Amino acid sequence: MQTVIVRTVLVSLPSGSGVVRHDDGSIVVTNDAVSGGGGTYLRADDKFHPVKTWVEEDRSSVGGLLPPGAVSAEVVDAQGRRVSAAVAQGAYIALLEQPNDGEEPIVCCRDSAGDPVKRPWAADYPSVRVTDAEEPCPACGATDYDEYTPFEHWRGGQRSPNGALSPLPVVSCRACGHEECEPGFMRSASQGPEGEDDETRAARMAAAHSHQRHRQWATAATTLAGASFPVYGAKGWPCRLGGSRAQNGQCTEVTVNHYDTPNPDPWNGDRPRLKVTTEHGAVHPCGALQRARGRLENWVCADEEGTRWPDASRAAITLWLRGRARERRAAVLSASRSEQHLTINDTPTAALALSTQRGRWVAMAAYAELTIIVAAHDLQPASLRLGVIADPISELLGPEPPRQ
Repeated sequence: MQTVIVRTVLVSLPSGSGVVRHDDGSIVVTNDAVSGGGGTYLRADDKFHPVKTWVEEDRSSVGGLLPPGAVSAEVVDAQGRRVSAAVAQGAYIALLEQPNDGEEPIVCCRDSAGDPVKRPWAADYPSVRVTDAEEPCPACGATDYDEYTPFEHWRGGQRSPNGALSPLPVVSCRACGHEECEPGFMRSASQGPEGEDDETRAARMAAAHSHQRHRQWATAATTLAGASFPVYGAKGWPCRLGGSRAQNGQCTEVTVNHYDTPNPDPWNGDRPRLKVTTEHGAVHPCGALQRARGRLENWVCADEEGTRWPDASRAAITLWLRGRARERRAAVLSASRSEQHLTINDTPTAALALSTQRGRWVAMAAYAELTIIVAAHDLQPASLRLGVIADPISELLGPEPPRQ
């Protein structure tokens, strides 16, 4: 006998997205037609927390249940635009013209007077007031927060040296309930032996620095020697290895950093103006845009190099970091899209390009059985000539650092 699932549509949009209650009480924010089964479930033990789900490559929907006292809801997308949600039967749904980035949905629910209504926490947690936060809430604009410590295992968390899993604290807006989970902060132990003087400490740190450089050089040399594909770079530009990636023990990606100055030394603060990444394998056309956006977001991070974190509590730093991350995503999603041509082995090759207003851009091209990705700033794609690096170990790593 076939089980019949009874669905009650609480609210829906003309696009087909909506909020549906199943006969077992579970609630789903659908990613397509409300008559289908796909979507994202609200957590039964945190039912007022909004969720985000895919609709199409460049569209997503955010929905949930209105907290007590709320009659409307607005959803804020990654570019800061406010979208009024459709509301019915205590639920809301809004369609965003952006991909599902996996980030915390930003929702402000309001009462009949237009004031924010705080959505309830999942449980009664111990909490403290955050007194040093300056980052405004992206949902309602308030700068008033609590920090609470959850206890549910489903939240995940950070493992201690003995293997115990501790849920991470959550920062919650006192006006609307928007939440940001704190990341796991790592603290490095730089303190040396007791009684160590400055000269001894400097010598110890220099030796550790030298040992690390040699170890990284040796590891990189082994990686490059094992690459089964040609590594590309920009002709006429000083270069150094920027990074690599391996899968199942095989090198699958190599990034070459290019600099304005000869004999660059990344260890002493030289920063690249141009990056060329060679990936073994072609990117499927359906995923090219998202891949290019991911690369561009990483490249936009370079604009923040040297920015000091605020001298503040963990909660305030979390809010500050989330604010900078939203700025990066907004820059990426507002980037202009075009087709450019990269000259690879003297052959003009079509590339998907994304360019930000601050002059940073990424271009992705399929070439032979490779994907070549160029990231640059204040340069024209047509000015570059890409070719195979004949001796990657010598050209990208330089001489082997001395052991100490």
